[in-house]
Amino acid sequence: MAKVRAIFQPLAGKQQHAPLIISLAGEAWSTRLIVSSAFSNSAGVAAVSQAIAPISGACRAFIGVRNGSTTAQAIAALFKLGVELYVIDTATRSRIFHPKVYLAVGVGQARAIVGSANLTHAGLFNNIEVGSDIDLDLADATDKAFVDTLIDCFDDLIKNHPQHCFKINSIRQIVDLMKQGILEDERSPKTQTAFGSGHQGSVTTKPRINLPFKYSQTKSKTKKPKISPTIPVSGQLSAPQIYGQMVWFKPSLPRSDLQLNPGHAPGVLRLTQAKYRVGGNVIDQTTYFRNQVFGPLSWKYNPTAQKDEAEAQVSLVIAGVYVGDFDMRLSHKLAWAAGQGNYTTGLHWDEATSHIKQPGLVGRTLKLYLPASAGARYVIEID
Repeated sequence: MAKVRAIFQPLAGKQQHAPLIISLAGEAWSTRLIVSSAFSNSAGVAAVSQAIAPISGACRAFIGVRNGSTTAQAIAALFKLGVELYVIDTATRSRIFHPKVYLAVGVGQARAIVGSANLTHAGLFNNIEVGSDIDLDLADATDKAFVDTLIDCFDDLIKNHPQHCFKINSIRQIVDLMKQGILEDERSPKTQTAFGSGHQGSVTTKPRINLPFKYSQTKSKTKKPKISPTIPVSGQLSAPQIYGQMVWFKPSLPRSDLQLNPGHAPGVLRLTQAKYRVGGNVIDQTTYFRNQVFGPLSWKYNPTAQKDEAEAQVSLVIAGVYVGDFDMRLSHKLAWAAGQGNYTTGLHWDEATSHIKQPGLVGRTLKLYLPASAGARYVIEID
């Protein structure tokens, strides 16, 4: 029968997770080790690496990425330890890999630390964290079922979700994930700018991980502020990724907006009504985008094309990853209303086309945000 000890760092006897995990990894009877953490940094890995090293050949590590916290340096440190290393990229910021489990398994016995502590310095030493330190007797059917369930679920991630739970095989692979913005760089901590520092490459093309998902039924009662050329920050993904006021969203993106229809790629995002409401009223798309959302821009009339034109500076974020800044053209022509339904304003993807022309983005939601401050960029987020 299991023996369970409570962990409440640092309140219960000045406990810290680090020495407990070190003792777990160093159990003389242990023949297998599983390490699972939502977030990880190099200091967290360093705190337990000496204990993991002797059993690294029998260790599997599962670390969450695309979360704004896990660093390339942490993944590199685990890789250099020689563990069998998997990272979990759900390809959406709407859900992240979040289990914190440290499991040692031997012949007839096991020990698990399960709780809230990540493989970070703060999680192992300083944060207020809670968990359970559990000794398990594998001759007991209930204890064995507990251990088997944990192992089977991690095996399931590898077997059934290879796009999202994939093995790290080289340092080059880690560098590529860092360039894509999926891993953070401890050498270049983010500063209070729109999206921090450092170059980030193209986003992954994979769809969201195919697991059950329940949407919240809670609706915000907060009224939308009136739109103005400069609106103070009202939304954040995770500091310091600062967004301005959200002014439109388009759910269930069709293939046409993503330039995926064969033989016909208009090159524009159609700024339709999409049943979007401001102040309780559905927007009038024929004036809303031209006069309000993009009203402060410098519009010019093109007599040849018989349409108004402008250029917007836009930052593009896909599945939680900032993929770059783009100067996107805008076109507005009331005559389009007859031939294009409720589409009178279009945003040209131009150089951003390669980033959004991905089958994995079909059906996702696009959100448009105003600049967070004077001189800042608009933000388009697809997730």
